[in-house]
Amino acid sequence: MKRPMLYWVSMFVLGELLNRVLPTAVIGLMAGIGFVILYGKRRLLAVGFLFLVLGVFCMQNLQQKVGYFNLPEGTEIVFHGIVTGEENSDYGNIYMVNIKELRIGEEVKKYCCKARIETDETLELGSRLEGYGRTEAFSVASNPGGYDEKSYWYGRGVFLQLRDVEVYHRVSLHLPLIRYLDRMKGYLYKVYQTVFNEQEAGLACAMVLGDKTDLDRDIKELYQRNGIAHLIAISGLHIAMIGGTLYHLLKKLIGGYRVPGAAGIVFILLYGMMTGLSGATMRAVIMLSVSIGADISGRRYDGMTAMALALFIMLLNNPYQLTQAGFLLSFGAVIAIAVVNPVWKRLWPNCPKYMDGMFVSVSVQLVLTPVMLYFFYEVPVYSVWINVVVVPMMSLLLALLLVCGILGIIWLPAAALPSVPAKWIFALYEGICRGSERLPCHTLCTGRPGTGWVIGYYGVAVLFLVAVYKKDFCRGRLLIATGSLYAMLFFVFLVPAKLKICVFDVGQGDGIYIRTPGKHHILMDGGSSSKQKVGRYVLKSGIKYYGGVVLDYVFISHSDKDHYSGIAELLEDNTIEVKNVVLPAISNPDSAYRELERKARVKGCKLYYMKQGDYLKMDGLSFLCLNPLEEEYEDKNTGSLVIKLTYKNFDMFFTGDMDSFVERRLLKEHRDIEQGRELEVLKVAHHGSATASCEEFLQWLRPKIACISVGENNHYGHPAKEVMERLSQSTERIYLTKDCGAITIETDGTRYSVKSFLDK
Repeated sequence: MKRPMLYWVSMFVLGELLNRVLPTAVIGLMAGIGFVILYGKRRLLAVGFLFLVLGVFCMQNLQQKVGYFNLPEGTEIVFHGIVTGEENSDYGNIYMVNIKELRIGEEVKKYCCKARIETDETLELGSRLEGYGRTEAFSVASNPGGYDEKSYWYGRGVFLQLRDVEVYHRVSLHLPLIRYLDRMKGYLYKVYQTVFNEQEAGLACAMVLGDKTDLDRDIKELYQRNGIAHLIAISGLHIAMIGGTLYHLLKKLIGGYRVPGAAGIVFILLYGMMTGLSGATMRAVIMLSVSIGADISGRRYDGMTAMALALFIMLLNNPYQLTQAGFLLSFGAVIAIAVVNPVWKRLWPNCPKYMDGMFVSVSVQLVLTPVMLYFFYEVPVYSVWINVVVVPMMSLLLALLLVCGILGIIWLPAAALPSVPAKWIFALYEGICRGSERLPCHTLCTGRPGTGWVIGYYGVAVLFLVAVYKKDFCRGRLLIATGSLYAMLFFVFLVPAKLKICVFDVGQGDGIYIRTPGKHHILMDGGSSSKQKVGRYVLKSGIKYYGGVVLDYVFISHSDKDHYSGIAELLEDNTIEVKNVVLPAISNPDSAYRELERKARVKGCKLYYMKQGDYLKMDGLSFLCLNPLEEEYEDKNTGSLVIKLTYKNFDMFFTGDMDSFVERRLLKEHRDIEQGRELEVLKVAHHGSATASCEEFLQWLRPKIACISVGENNHYGHPAKEVMERLSQSTERIYLTKDCGAITIETDGTRYSVKSFLDK
């Protein structure tokens, strides 16, 4: 059997995945039957079922450990451990600690796990300490596209978080190696901060040291948007260049294989430890170590077998890495280079050598596109060509940065010489990225694809590879058939769908996204008084999750910060296009209203002003404005936009912060029109304030579903107790964003469904 390790590890991964969907007994029975059937004839295949069971056991063991650390927030814990890392934070000193022993009350457990602790004390890396603190739960995403702290730290093997930590005993330098590596990292950091400007120093530290603390956010996002973010992460390129170069250099100077090989492996392991041993770094360290080991023993190195071994070691340690974007991107890139890249030589055997870089870039893009869409909802169209230019230069840039750092440690003025060409390359990278963003159709944003789409995408890729490797194909027909299938897959994103409305959890504020059946994107308010940068972290990511980089209409009900602060961010964001902005047609706009107008004009938006009786129609939807009247309003809330959305037999009210005065006027003016018609969904006015949602208004509308956008523990006391009582008498169900997270309503105009993002 060729590459048995690859098969065994695939079965191991399958076991970890099946453990999430099938009972252990069922998996065990399947594995036992498979092992018995194959053991007599195909023993290598039979061993695969043992790996399947091992995968199940590994996942169950980790879930049991995680369950043990899933303690009520505020639980007091006494711990013993070793400090292995630190991170910069505005809220105190944050350290990574390898816990060796825990005590909760009278119960003592010798569990080994990583913990993230927050303390006012300064701790030395490598020191052993004893202390106590209180547990703090990891936050989970409450919106589509939101940051899930729990998933992120579980993927890094951190299952416990402690705050208010007090250390009552410590022994310095229990692991001096960690401290020495940290000092070396500090020396290099100081050199880069001295010879480069702030932006360039941040890039140098990220590329060489794996430290992204000072990385300029705009540059980071620029690299991400153009598909070259892998350059600012410690990856296989770094490890191969540093470790491989050292190994071959020592082999020439010393001769032989064992001493240079051992030195190369030790060096890359130390370098990996210094830079944090992230997923991509660990994979590269293992694979290069196997490569050097194969060279020493005189055996042929097989990249796929080495990759399988790295995959096995990493998932054996922490199966939760399977859900991490960086982990999947790292291994996906290796698979692309090893499996897909050779295909192009089979299709075009006489292709010139200079096309090799293009083929590698195309292969990686082909394999990673579903991963990129699933985690980031968009792919840069020109990244293939950008990588062809920037990746070959990365080896030179990395060499210059390393020489710069080493010379700077020896004699700082000498570091200036290699820093000059490094600055030129940094400038070239930025120029290429900014130039590509001026090209049409720079980014393909589809939103998060479904599981079926991802399976279909990789199914087409597998059929293509099988046809090429079996040499049973007509090149022209195969390429046309594959291209047609992929075109059909991406055409799915353009097919009309159901109306989707998402009431985002923006904390204390409002932010409602609407995707029409014709795939137009609308935002109804977007602001918060309790969450910072809600535009970037909630609205923008949520809109992209549903496939929107162009907002066709943005409605701003009134000029209170908790309704527009996020929209103001979007109007300053060059990566989101806003075509039209709709404001209430009032006669006494305030300074915030005028500032929104200014920002909209600067961005190039068309401005519209809505008043009672105005309406907008698109894709079968009707937006009818019921408020304001075109007059002066002493209270901005009274002048809020009130919009009734109608789609076939489905109606929803968007109420801004209107008060009971407006409600009674609407009741008086529209009673006859709405008589006998139940409302499907009501966005409750003013976050459930007692100044709105009067009993007569609710009895008139008789909403089946009530959605309240409200922040946890807000000082306004929203929603008011009396409002909740009135809603409970007139509605079938009430959803609060502080409890449910984002609330998603989907309808075909006849039937509708309501889902909460959190299962509380």
